[in-house]
Amino acid sequence: MDAAQILDGLAFQERLPVEAIRAAEADRASALPIFLHAIEQYLSPAGDSSAQDALFFIFHLLGEWREKSAYRPLARLLRRPRDDVDYLFGGAVTETTHRVMAAVFDGDPAPLYDVILDPKADPSIRSRMCEAIAMVTLRGEMPRAEAVRFLRACYFELSPQEECWVWQGWQSAIALLGLAELKPLVKQAFARGFISCTWLGFEHFEEDLQAAIDDPAGLPDRSRGEFSLWGNTIEELSRWPCFSPKEPKIKERTSMRWDERQPWNGSAINLFKAVGRNDPCPCGSGRKFKKCCLTARAGPTALQTL
Repeated sequence: MDAAQILDGLAFQERLPVEAIRAAEADRASALPIFLHAIEQYLSPAGDSSAQDALFFIFHLLGEWREKSAYRPLARLLRRPRDDVDYLFGGAVTETTHRVMAAVFDGDPAPLYDVILDPKADPSIRSRMCEAIAMVTLRGEMPRAEAVRFLRACYFELSPQEECWVWQGWQSAIALLGLAELKPLVKQAFARGFISCTWLGFEHFEEDLQAAIDDPAGLPDRSRGEFSLWGNTIEELSRWPCFSPKEPKIKERTSMRWDERQPWNGSAINLFKAVGRNDPCPCGSGRKFKKCCLTARAGPTALQTL
């Protein structure tokens, strides 16, 4: 495949584009500049969208390749308006963005900070980037003292200073790192309503914090891969229901979106009223409900219906 064929093959379609993905992987040296150019063209003032339908797979391939040169362009991509990132990533907003960004992290947390502190960025992405901070810190790629400094400053600098899904990721990052020194700030955030009791209670934060303190190296087992770096794109995406061979063919491109093809969406949330936060997730992922569909793309708005 030449460059044009690869981009065309990676565009949205009714099945996982295995052939195009393998062609890109077989010639990374040629594919990389093409991929970076496609991102830059999309982000340019002119807003060239000719390759936008390939950006979903480009994003994940760059994460698989641990491509540090993609870190800053991808961070800018994640700061696009919510409708744009919904279109580009759908369910990947909550499923994979943190794993990809931690995989391409180049040692400078500033681009992640920019996403987290941007009140115009998608709240779910901002939330996940807080957890990406925790991931790279746990990997030793970012000084723990710097993570503590930033997360402490977030209490005063995050906007809005009211209920918003970004606070979910903030408290999660603190718990993942076992930062007991920041526990009083988290307690205040709960008291001020930044973190809704419909999402989780302060006692749940305490449970997660204590687990990290008791077993700092046990996150991989506890999270069942949720906080591992993005792996093989074909292998990982093959598990998604939307890429299952049994998935009915999509006759029109606009008939279904990425987020609508995830295990469940906002219209089905009420089905899980009886599911406990620590129960196995009904979607069949094998993860706890609190670590899976409880943080689904619908976010806090839909969770208020639980």
